[in-house]
Amino acid sequence: MADQPGARLWPVIVDHRAQSAPTELVGLIPKGSDVAAGYEELTFAGLARAVDACARWIEARIGRAKQPETIAYMASNDVRYLVFLLASHKTGYQPLLPSTRLSDEAYKHILTATKCQKFFYTPDKQRRVSEIQTVQPDTKLFEVPSLVEFLETDSSPYPFEKTFKEAEDEVAIIIHSSGTTGMPKPVPLTHGFLATLDIGAYISRPEGRRSALFNDLQPGQLVLSTTPLFHLMGLIAFCEALFHETPFVMCPDKPLSVDTIVDVIHATHPTAALFPPSILEEISHSPSARAALKTLEAVYFAGAPLAPEVGDALEADTKVITLIGSSEMGVISSFVPQGEKVWGYFEWNPAYGVEMQPQGDGLYELVIPRRGDSRRIHGIFHTFPHLNKYHTNDLFARHPERPNLWKYHGRKDDVLVLSNGEKLNPVTLEKTVEGHPRVKHALVVGQGRFETALLVEPNAAVADETEFVDAIWPTVERANETVPKYGRVSRNKIRLASPAKPFTVTPKGTTQRRAVNSDYKDEIDAIYAAAAAEEAASVPQLPATLDLEHLRDYVRRLLADLLARSDLKDDEDLYGAGLDSLQTIHLARTLQSAVATLRGSVSVNQQQIYAHPTVAQLAQYLVDLIHGQTSTTSISRPERIANMITKYTSQLPAYRPLPAHLPAKSTVILTGSTGSLGTYLLHRLLTNQSIAKVYCFNRSDSAASRQHESFTSKGLDAALLTDPNRVEFLTVSFGAPHFGLADTVYTTLQESVDLIVHNAWKVNFNHPLESFEDPHLRGVLEFLRFSSTSTYRAHLAFVSSVSTIGNWTPEMGAVVPETPVEDVAAVLEQGYGESKHVSERLCVAAARVSGVPTTVLRVGQIGGPTTVLGKWNVDEWVPNLVKTSVAMGKVPADLGGYKVDWVPVDTLATITVELTQTRRREQTHDLHAVYHLVNPHKTAWEELVPALQEKYPHVQTVAFETWLRELEAVRSPSEEEVRAKPALKLLDFYRGLSGSVLSAEIAVEMTRQGSETMARLGGVTAQLMRNWLDQWAF
Repeated sequence: MADQPGARLWPVIVDHRAQSAPTELVGLIPKGSDVAAGYEELTFAGLARAVDACARWIEARIGRAKQPETIAYMASNDVRYLVFLLASHKTGYQPLLPSTRLSDEAYKHILTATKCQKFFYTPDKQRRVSEIQTVQPDTKLFEVPSLVEFLETDSSPYPFEKTFKEAEDEVAIIIHSSGTTGMPKPVPLTHGFLATLDIGAYISRPEGRRSALFNDLQPGQLVLSTTPLFHLMGLIAFCEALFHETPFVMCPDKPLSVDTIVDVIHATHPTAALFPPSILEEISHSPSARAALKTLEAVYFAGAPLAPEVGDALEADTKVITLIGSSEMGVISSFVPQGEKVWGYFEWNPAYGVEMQPQGDGLYELVIPRRGDSRRIHGIFHTFPHLNKYHTNDLFARHPERPNLWKYHGRKDDVLVLSNGEKLNPVTLEKTVEGHPRVKHALVVGQGRFETALLVEPNAAVADETEFVDAIWPTVERANETVPKYGRVSRNKIRLASPAKPFTVTPKGTTQRRAVNSDYKDEIDAIYAAAAAEEAASVPQLPATLDLEHLRDYVRRLLADLLARSDLKDDEDLYGAGLDSLQTIHLARTLQSAVATLRGSVSVNQQQIYAHPTVAQLAQYLVDLIHGQTSTTSISRPERIANMITKYTSQLPAYRPLPAHLPAKSTVILTGSTGSLGTYLLHRLLTNQSIAKVYCFNRSDSAASRQHESFTSKGLDAALLTDPNRVEFLTVSFGAPHFGLADTVYTTLQESVDLIVHNAWKVNFNHPLESFEDPHLRGVLEFLRFSSTSTYRAHLAFVSSVSTIGNWTPEMGAVVPETPVEDVAAVLEQGYGESKHVSERLCVAAARVSGVPTTVLRVGQIGGPTTVLGKWNVDEWVPNLVKTSVAMGKVPADLGGYKVDWVPVDTLATITVELTQTRRREQTHDLHAVYHLVNPHKTAWEELVPALQEKYPHVQTVAFETWLRELEAVRSPSEEEVRAKPALKLLDFYRGLSGSVLSAEIAVEMTRQGSETMARLGGVTAQLMRNWLDQWAF
């Protein structure tokens, strides 16, 4: 079986080749610690002789293993690693290869975990192993002879008679995890695991495609390996030499430098080389090293991403190829991507069988599912034989134009969550900064903070920190472009690592995020404290003259700095101009500090910015605040809303009658298709045979890939998205004329569309009405204009909200009717509800003034899906309540007077589509209609609590007020507390929950008549709650 790929054992291969091809090259090994000393060839005959000598030496000291026993080996980074591994196999031991860089505590942990009491070492490691023996006194130490002694000993063959079937599940090597997230964990690799690395070269692939591993090189072509031999990537060189006749070149055992690499390449002439990314980054800054790389056919890297600038530069010198794998998995089979500028992408071999599971934000997790031949090709199911599916936690993004290519985007545990709830994966930013020649490592910090900061470890000592930051700042600015605005690093939040406290890294050179955050905790706190003090000290002073004109100029200057715009108009909506939540915080802090110098008792907070979202309004607010006056220019809320309604209804087109006939099948525009409700709406439309085609209007040009991701995660048939005759994605600007579409596209839509389902809307309860103008209110007007000039007078179905009737009182009527509501007092006092109200009024007016058929769908609380797949957004108030209750061990027995009238999201989508079809039939009789999409069958919260207690038996019921008081007692909660008890972020909402209960019934008669699904709808059940609890899996 020595020549049966996928069923070969290392000792058998070596003994067989020593007989059949004794002079065949295994590798080139240095004769000394200097390249100038030269290299010698290691043949299979020489390797077999050294292994047999080492096996006899081991047996002479500790005997043959009668049962599995672990022995440790720490040594010079030379070929004795391979000799010792093979000798251990022959003598029946399990060799443990600990890193040379662990702490005493980590060594104690890993030796205890593997029950290892025998430690073999080379003389240069004597001091370290003696220190290990001090913390682990039962450990026996054995100094290993030199390589020359093993190679020159004329030993008779040492027998090894096991078959692959006998040894497949026996441990061949024990390596360990890096300890990035805690203590290193032993990772036993079986002979069966090693066999998956063997069979990897024989997995089927399309003709002409090149494997991303160097097993495609011709026999005898050399590969330079520079990774530590106690790490899997170092062992890969041994695997390829033994399994696939690709001999290795080893570097001398001394700290690896660029000069040494250049010397080795010139001395040995390898065909290719395998490097950690950190070494490639150093090479990219050396002309002599880059010249040496030009003599190679390819360089391979693995273990971490490579800075984009580095890869782009080296691609000009040689082929740059990336591998991916792990200690537990081995190497994932992939191809070398074809084409230009794709060196940083992976193309998976379909025969290997990976799944890319959507995680949101355009990212996918690489998952390996078990299948029939998994033990043959998947190393992970040897490491974890009990698993049916392995989640790698590695995140990838699709190539924007080639969906079969994937770029590494970090790990799930790399993600930072800022205090405002925004999430950031900083890996690309970090790798871009590490591409600067003066930067060794970069780490973005900011977990639980409002903003990010950057720790930089320089490549060399820095005399002037300011000069250093100035030098790297252009690179940081480029790096900032790779992340959303809220995650960008400010110049005043960059600090350098201390030479006395270098970053903790893995053997692959990857920064250990948790360890560095811990090591630099005080420095990180100091960054934010200094930034806060600097911000307070640098607040622009108020103008000397505190009148409206001068304060307008003052506010305009502040906003010009924040938005990098000098053309901001006094009446332009700040949020339409791009002001985000983080900038809102900055602006509020600045104004608070400035005003406090005059009136220390007053407060300027974010809500005041939201309430005054233009330069003119904010300046007037400051005038009133500073002078202690109430604005004489302010108008009442009803007037303000009425003015907004008039502004848009006055722009409605002239009346045009409905067409005599509609097409047999509908052509639909759907907005907001990638959201939760939008995804189910699109699915219902595409599975409805009366729908000819759906045009998805989205603002993002990545909507198609995000839609595929959303369908897949919810268990919906993504194949429905592949037919361009049934669905088409268009990138639009909602408030722009013709939605920013080309005239030909717009004309096609006008001639074919007869239904618009307008579902896209900003969900932000802080923003004022004015901030919803562009693009939302303008978008509604643009759809009404589109309908008026379209062939079929496209019916506009507007997805509104019960917030438009949220303040309804008994004085207004005992029942909220399914009719337009004109009384502004019925609308919740928030910009979101007010914007929906204005849009409703616009729809009513369009039906009357322009003859456009319209429908208003007032949607209540949307629940999770009825299906097993999919999930209710965990950031909403219901899952937050549940997660918090599980953490507390206490759940409210009731929710005040609140009753559950939720509608599952997939059911709501069906009801919506049914209502639009009803309206299509009836629109000639009634140009406008209103429906209420709330559950008429209310369920008491008390009926759902037992389902929660079934899943979490430790949770006890308490009064709602008791539950609230316990949360209110948590003062200044830590990040961990907020993560565990997210209801702490929504205390105001929960306090007002019972007060939010309408004292009037919401009519649903017309809605039930228009939708069979609505007519059959039952209340939320305990079984539905169980389903949602399983999906959340708190």
